[in-house]
Amino acid sequence: MHIVLLGIKPELSDPRFRFHECGTCEEAQEVSSIIKPKIILVVEDLAQEFLPFALSLAVKMVVISEAYPLSLTAVRSWTALGAADVWANREWPARLRNSLDEQKISAAGTTSHEHHERNRAGERTVIAVGSVFEGAGSTHTALLIAEYLARVAKTKVAVWEGGSHPCFSFLEYIRQGEFSSSPRYEVNSLSLFKGELSEHWVHSLMNEYRFTVLDLGSLHTSSQAELFVQSRLPVLVGSGSEWRTKELISFCREHQRVPQDYWRIALPLASEENQEIIAGCLSGRPVFAIPYHPDPFKSDPNTDELLEGLLSPILDKPKKRGLARFF
Repeated sequence: MHIVLLGIKPELSDPRFRFHECGTCEEAQEVSSIIKPKIILVVEDLAQEFLPFALSLAVKMVVISEAYPLSLTAVRSWTALGAADVWANREWPARLRNSLDEQKISAAGTTSHEHHERNRAGERTVIAVGSVFEGAGSTHTALLIAEYLARVAKTKVAVWEGGSHPCFSFLEYIRQGEFSSSPRYEVNSLSLFKGELSEHWVHSLMNEYRFTVLDLGSLHTSSQAELFVQSRLPVLVGSGSEWRTKELISFCREHQRVPQDYWRIALPLASEENQEIIAGCLSGRPVFAIPYHPDPFKSDPNTDELLEGLLSPILDKPKKRGLARFF
C-alpha cells in the first residue's frame, strides 16, 4: 500500500506500507499524481495548501496535528473542509495500522468469487512490446494488447511508453481537448503512463497492476532490449513485407543466447501468405498477423481471436466441464 507523507517522517516499519516522504506540496503533488496513494498524511501546517489538490485527486487525506489530545472542534474544522480525518502526530502509526485492520475486517464479508479475483490480482505479469524498426507499430500493438487484457481479465492495466517517440500526451490532448501536466492519463480501464515517467517509477508501479504493458518502441538501445527479454511475454513487432524479414532475423540472432520460444512475433496488416513465409524463417517462434484495427480502444472479433492466441501463455485457461475434465 502506497502512503504519501508530507512534512512527516516515516516512523513506522511495516512491510504492508510503502512510504513516500515529501518535503514540499509540489513534490507531494507530483508523487501522488504518479502512484495514486491510498492515503496521504499531511502535517497541519501544510494541510490548507495541499487540501484542494487532494480533493481534486479524490484521495483520502489525513491531517496530522501536534495537538494531543485532539479536540472534537479541531477534527470537525478539518473534516468540514474535506479532510478524511485528523490524527495526532504521536499516534498516527497506530491509527494507520488500525485503518488497515478495519479494511481487512470489511473484506472478510466478500464472496468467494471476490476473494478469487483478489488472489488473481496478486499475480504480476509484464508484457513488453518492442519493434525492430521505428514506425513498425509497437504503440498501436501495445494498446491493442492492454485494452484486450483489461476487458477479458476485468482489471486495470498499466501501459508505459518507453520509446523515443512518446505520444500519450498528444493522445490525451486529442481526446480531452487540452494538455495536462499529469504523468498519467486514464482511458477506459487503462492507466497510460507518459514517457517522462522514469524507469524507477515504472518498476514501482508494476506491483500495483496485474498486467503492465511496456511500449518500448524501436529496440535500438541495450536498456530497451534488456527490458524486452526480461519480461514475462516479449512481443516483437515487425513488418509483413518479405523484404523487411531480415530485420526480424537479425534481431533474433543478436539475442540468440536468450531462449526465444516464448517470444511472440506480431506483424501488423500482414497477409496470411507472408505470415507463413516469415514463420518459416523464424522457426520456433509463434508468428501472428494483426488484422486492420484502426481504433485500439474499440473491440473487434477478428482482433480478439488473434490476441487470444498471442496472449495464451498469460491468460487463464478455460475450465473443462463434464467428462472432458478427465482427459
